[in-house]
Amino acid sequence: MLAVIAILVLVISCGNQNNGLNVINSESFPEKNITLDHLVSQRLLPDSIVNMPVQNSLSEKLDEMISVAGKLRKNPSDSIWNAISASWYDFGKADLSLLSADSLSNSETTVIACKWTELNIILLKLSGEVKFGDAIEDLLYKFPKLVMTEKQLKSIIYTHIDDQIFVNVIGSSSFNYQHTTGGTVKLIQQTNYPLGNEMSLTCEVGDVRYMDVFIRIPSWAVNPTVTHGNVKYVAHPGEYCEISRKWYNGDKIEVSLKN
Repeated sequence: MLAVIAILVLVISCGNQNNGLNVINSESFPEKNITLDHLVSQRLLPDSIVNMPVQNSLSEKLDEMISVAGKLRKNPSDSIWNAISASWYDFGKADLSLLSADSLSNSETTVIACKWTELNIILLKLSGEVKFGDAIEDLLYKFPKLVMTEKQLKSIIYTHIDDQIFVNVIGSSSFNYQHTTGGTVKLIQQTNYPLGNEMSLTCEVGDVRYMDVFIRIPSWAVNPTVTHGNVKYVAHPGEYCEISRKWYNGDKIEVSLKN
């Protein structure tokens, strides 16, 4: 477990850059529009877990950060953003390791990690900064216990601003939505991550629709590539790869995160 905590801290320390708040404020899709593969679902907790009462300093600290992050979505402030970014970094560097302490019960560890997940979800939707997606993905795939609920994952795996679609978390799944010009669009993500480092995104649409799709490229990626046939898109570790195009039925984007 200490090795896993070390990975999470490394992700956090690599992303500790306070340059002011760039507001994205992407929105979740309705839960009913998202389908998760069973291999992803088996990594998730029942939604009721978040209602378990836990009173300790770590839980209270996260509650405060979640409250501030929620207010930032309505009233952006660079100074408050830099303060919460510093608190986020400090928690990941110092407090996250306490989740392995014998003084915490299993239920305490689970609830605190679940709150840490919630904080990263809010911050990712607010800012679109990849480091928060990295933290969420590590909690889903690398943490030794289940700490994320189905509701939490569905709220962040895909988000959007109108027809700007953000693919935030790697995991076999699909979603559909009503395009602003009419008609239903379905995107299907297929991957065997974390066993492999490839994923694909396939479009099902009745008619041609223009969309901006942003695929999160994790900070740990090495020479990542994003392609559609012979077309290559700009992809850098720690950034979103933007694909702005007319999407036709059957269009397929191939992503390789390590080359």
